[in-house]
Amino acid sequence: MTDRPISDPPEADVAAAELALGLLEGDDRAAALRRTLAEPAFAREVERWRGHLANLFAAVPEVSPSAELGERIIGGLDGRSVTVSPMAGRWKAFSLISSLAAASLLGMLLIRPEPRALPPPPAVAQPAPLVAAFTIEGQKAPVVAIYDSARGTVRMPGPRLGSAGKSAQLWAIVGDAPPRPLGTFHSVGTDSVEAATPGAIPIAPGTTLAISIEPLGGSPTGLPTGPVVATATLARV
Repeated sequence: MTDRPISDPPEADVAAAELALGLLEGDDRAAALRRTLAEPAFAREVERWRGHLANLFAAVPEVSPSAELGERIIGGLDGRSVTVSPMAGRWKAFSLISSLAAASLLGMLLIRPEPRALPPPPAVAQPAPLVAAFTIEGQKAPVVAIYDSARGTVRMPGPRLGSAGKSAQLWAIVGDAPPRPLGTFHSVGTDSVEAATPGAIPIAPGTTLAISIEPLGGSPTGLPTGPVVATATLARV
């Protein structure tokens, strides 16, 4: 993707960057300093730029001034002519290079490639639910139960099964293996019942589900001890 400048930043941003870099002089610098006192947002922007550019100035090695530097400064104040030594020339060149580097860095920060929006993550296909049609004693029409693999439950409409002091327990039967105990049904709201299916027991299409009436809390033996009142086979819709 071709880089292109973003929209021009607000004037206050540019002035804050120039003040942080030391590029302002005279009236422009005085006006910017007054703004830092009068405008908290502008002052925060200046500090943000100074922190952002701190690494650039931290990379410049410290150099102790020579002993004759003070004399040259005093001579300049008194109007005396001062011979510029080769070291002073190098300092001047270094100052010019530093200013150019700071200006170049400012340009790179203000002109940057337009961010590319990330594509949305691919949709994850959800598996089709498994259903089983129970024919329950005393009810004319089959009762459809739905197995929710995410929650690990089997839910179906209707009142709670079993009489007082008894529990209706769900079982899973795979092939010729003995029934494996699942949870006991409990009321969910006013119009449905639900039983848990432990994750250690595989539930898949073709699994036979059975409901038996057991002592309160479920079978004490791990196998059905009471009458089986309904069976159905799970199928994918």
